[in-house]
Amino acid sequence: MAAVIHESPRECDRRLAQYFNSTRSQWIDVVKAMVAARASRGADSPKASPGYFAWDAGITRMRQIFRREGWESGDDNCIEHIINRDFRRKITVMNADAGVCDLSRSPRNRTLKGAATEKITDLNNQLDLFRRQYPREIKENAFDLWQLCVFDDGKLVRAELSRPIEFSSGYFIEYSERIWILRPGEWEQIAIETSLDGGREGSGQEFEINIRRK
Repeated sequence: MAAVIHESPRECDRRLAQYFNSTRSQWIDVVKAMVAARASRGADSPKASPGYFAWDAGITRMRQIFRREGWESGDDNCIEHIINRDFRRKITVMNADAGVCDLSRSPRNRTLKGAATEKITDLNNQLDLFRRQYPREIKENAFDLWQLCVFDDGKLVRAELSRPIEFSSGYFIEYSERIWILRPGEWEQIAIETSLDGGREGSGQEFEINIRRK
């Protein structure tokens, strides 16, 4: 099944408001925190630390923003997320490859995932089947899982919110829906603007974001 991809700014804004009562600027704020955390690791840091610190910063910043909006913190077998019981949705963050915001590819996780991740992906498929069979019913305690997929290679940054439906050999390989947050070419302008204003965000938190070149 081909993913439904929302790539135009107007459509993305509409879906973010409809599905999560959120804005692109809120999600870009989470991405900024992840990029800053990844960039803070030096040449002597352990190989896995940039990815871990980016993930940690993403989960933390996401909770700081959305708990004020009625979301709660959650943890399913070490899969940290936020959860909204009215929307019946959960959201986590993922360090992803260059498939982010690419029409010809799907985002894949940079590191192998385990059985708990596969189980949650299977639940998304089960929900789809349930809705097709019983469209007017809501399955109790069933929540859609979405991921903020962030690609950051030290030069380019892209991000999308996506709903995984297929998982194989430790990797996400297919999604039912994708909402683009940071399209190709947009990050460079954000990074320049952030550098010019000193990196201060309206939230009062400060991020040091540098435009890095390989």
